[in-house]
Amino acid sequence: MSIAAPILIGCIVGLLLGLLGGGGAILIVPAMVYVLHADEHVALATALIIVAVNAAIGGGLAWRDGRADMRTALLFGGSGMVTAYGGALISKHIPGTYLLVAFSCLLLVIAVVMFRGTMGSAAERTAVIRPRWHIVGIGALVGLVTGILGVGGGFVIVPSMVLLVGMPMRKAVGTSLLVITINSVSSLLGHLETAFDWTLIASLLGGAIPAMTLANRYGGAIDQLKLRRGFAIFVTCVSLFMLAETLLI
Repeated sequence: MSIAAPILIGCIVGLLLGLLGGGGAILIVPAMVYVLHADEHVALATALIIVAVNAAIGGGLAWRDGRADMRTALLFGGSGMVTAYGGALISKHIPGTYLLVAFSCLLLVIAVVMFRGTMGSAAERTAVIRPRWHIVGIGALVGLVTGILGVGGGFVIVPSMVLLVGMPMRKAVGTSLLVITINSVSSLLGHLETAFDWTLIASLLGGAIPAMTLANRYGGAIDQLKLRRGFAIFVTCVSLFMLAETLLI
């Protein structure tokens, strides 16, 4: 296998996390299964490592620059720690084919939310402050999904931060990265027996970390609405391909 493929995949994952506050696992899981031919369970667990490292770097930079709320991140992420670990244990007992089908269906839902429920300035102006238990409940649900499917949950966390907490979009992206770090590390505790390919992981990180750093620094200049809608179309295509590949072939 050429080293160029995992580095390129890592670059794209890093860009997505830096620009959108999520989306890394959405790409890395199907890329590892269909491009790098990895086992489904290994791909899900590896995605957690790549996403956790990049989210930690991006979240740390955002917090340093005042673009992340650590208190909210700890509340949201802390509520999902137990469910993330439990979800990882559940994932081990689910056949790989079922995981891919569930993952594909989740991609379709995310694509619809991204395309129709984009959070521009209008969403920020009409933000409503919800009870704290709402945030805790959503955090626990996101943690469960993270553990089972290896998805960091950024596309649930970011709109939750904007619409439920009343946080500006740019700050929600930074805070999302901190939450993703907490959830991913918790989920990894349930995947410690996985046979990881550390050379592959190093190649993925080698592409992802520089891309994440650049996107985190300069991402504010890009039109978020167009970026999300374009990515939503791409995610729809990926999910339909995965469903066809899994169910029809």
